[in-house]
Amino acid sequence: MKDNSWNKTMDKLKDIFSMKRTRITLYIAVILWVAVAAQVVINNTFRQEIRITEAFVKSDTDKMQSSLELAAEYKTGYLNEATKKELINKLADSIGLTIDSDIRFIQEDTRSEYYYYKQARKATTEIKVVSMEQKADEGIQTKHYIIVRLTVFDGISSIDQFKKKLEKEIDDLGVTNKQITLKYEGSKDGDLSTTQKKEIAAMLVSDLQGKIAVEYDEGDLYTVYAYTGMLNEYVTSVGNKINIQIAITYNELTNKTTITLATPVLDENW
Repeated sequence: MKDNSWNKTMDKLKDIFSMKRTRITLYIAVILWVAVAAQVVINNTFRQEIRITEAFVKSDTDKMQSSLELAAEYKTGYLNEATKKELINKLADSIGLTIDSDIRFIQEDTRSEYYYYKQARKATTEIKVVSMEQKADEGIQTKHYIIVRLTVFDGISSIDQFKKKLEKEIDDLGVTNKQITLKYEGSKDGDLSTTQKKEIAAMLVSDLQGKIAVEYDEGDLYTVYAYTGMLNEYVTSVGNKINIQIAITYNELTNKTTITLATPVLDENW
């Protein structure tokens, strides 16, 4: 009886420890898989940010430069002068820009803006808080928009970092309705043939795993609109998703062809 009792006890203990080991093993496996999955997401996000830069480098153009434009709807209602200037200072701090001159103010009818502009040897920066009065059911309401334009000369690799910093600051401000346009630009000597333009556009779209939706050839201006699933943002035009725009233009005065790659699309209405 004692032997049977002892054997049963040992069997139970083995089962318990076996189950415990299994749970521990599964727990560790889950942690490892979560860590791997998180790293994959981080790596994919990082890769998405730099793939555009890598693609444009392959265009083999001279005098490369990059820029970004952020347009965000901030708030509706009254904002005083101090609040608007504080917004500009926060955005400047986020990208390491020192404000060393006055923030200016202009008023045009129902539109006003506080803005700061700085031109340095390697970059130009413009930060605005634009306020616009609009008619509403309850009367007149004022909407406020944040605009940031940043151009980096002699290089295109750093624009991704500025984008991330601005996105974080905008998110911290509680802004959800925003659009950020990235633009890469370079030039080639002479006037490219139609075949050369198409080859450059096809290479850029292919490198971004995209598909051309629309293309226009107007001689001195060749434009391609395309869509890639590797980028989150897009606009819809004539039933097509678009988040890549390529513009190739020729200037007779300089005998230069400028190649521009933008995502999601060029927007210079502000």
